[in-house]
Amino acid sequence: MKRRLRFLLLGLVLAAFLFPSTGCRRAKGPSKAVLSLDWVPNTNHTGFYVALEKGWYKEEGIDLEIQIPSDPAAALKQVAAGNTEFGVSFQEEVTIARAKGIPVVSIAAIIQHNTSAFAALKSSGITRPADFEGKTYASYGLPIERPIIAGLMKCDGADVNKVKFVDVGFDAFPALLSGKVDFAWIFLGWDGIQAQLKGVELNTIPLYGSCIPDYYTPLIITGEKTLKEKGDLVRRFLAATSRGYRYAIEHPEEAAEILLKHSPESDPALVKASQAWLSPRYQDDAPRWGEQKREVWANFAQWLYENGLLSKKIDPDKAFTNDYLPK
Repeated sequence: MKRRLRFLLLGLVLAAFLFPSTGCRRAKGPSKAVLSLDWVPNTNHTGFYVALEKGWYKEEGIDLEIQIPSDPAAALKQVAAGNTEFGVSFQEEVTIARAKGIPVVSIAAIIQHNTSAFAALKSSGITRPADFEGKTYASYGLPIERPIIAGLMKCDGADVNKVKFVDVGFDAFPALLSGKVDFAWIFLGWDGIQAQLKGVELNTIPLYGSCIPDYYTPLIITGEKTLKEKGDLVRRFLAATSRGYRYAIEHPEEAAEILLKHSPESDPALVKASQAWLSPRYQDDAPRWGEQKREVWANFAQWLYENGLLSKKIDPDKAFTNDYLPK
C-alpha cells in the first residue's frame, strides 16, 4: 500500500514538473499586441482609450500598444500579414483588399451606420445631389468618390460629368470653409460638429438613408493568420474593447476626458461635443456593440463590383465575422 502511495506521489510531482499549471504559464506575462489607428486619435477611437485607461486590456492579459502609422494604407497590409494584430479600417478598403487577395477580416463595426455626408455652405444653395451640377468638389483623390457622387446624382436625375473635381488631399474641409470649393465629403460627427462650433451653417446630404448602400466606417480589422494562430487573443481584445465602447456610450463626458488625456493636442470643445453626438451612434439599433450584418457586406460589395471598383467579386462571409465578439 505504501509503495503504491509513493509511486502515486512521485507521479504527481513529475506531472507538475512536466506539465506546469495554467497559473505557471500565466507567469510569462501578458500578451503583447499592437493596434494601428487609421488617423490621429479622435472620437471614433474613444473606446480603445477608455479600455486602456481603465486597465481592461491588462485584465484580459493584453499589453496593448496603440500606434498612429505614418502611412495608414500600409497598416492594412501589416495587419493582414500578422505583423501587427489589429487595425482600424473601413469597409470599402477591406472589400477592395479582399478582392486583391489580401487576407484581412473585419471583426467589429465601431459605428453601426455610415455617419459621413456631403456638405456645402448653407449660402451655396446646395440642398440635394442634383445641385452638384456645375459645382466644384473637394476631392481626396480616392477612386470611390466619383462612383458615390455619380450614384447619388443619378438617383436625383443629374450627371456627375458636370461636376469639377479638385484634388485637395486631406484639406477638404478647410477648402470648403474657405470657399475654395462648393462641397466636400465629411464626417458629421467630427467636421460637422466643428462647423457648428465655428458658427458655420452647412447643408448636408447624409449617405445613410440614401440610394447608396449603407456600409461600416470605421471598423476593426485583423488578419486571417492572427485569427488562426491567436484566436483567444482576438476574443480577449474584443472583450476589453467592447467594454470600452459600452462605457463611452453610457458615459460620454468622462469618455471624452479620457480621450483628451491621451490626445492633449485635440480641441477639448470639439472632442466633448463630438463624443456627445457619436456615443449613441456606436451601437445604435444593433443588438450589441460591434455587430455586423451579412447583407451590409454583400450589398456594398455588389455595389462596388457593379461600379468597377472591384477586380472580382468577394465572398462576404469571409470578409467579416461576429464570432469573436463577447456574447
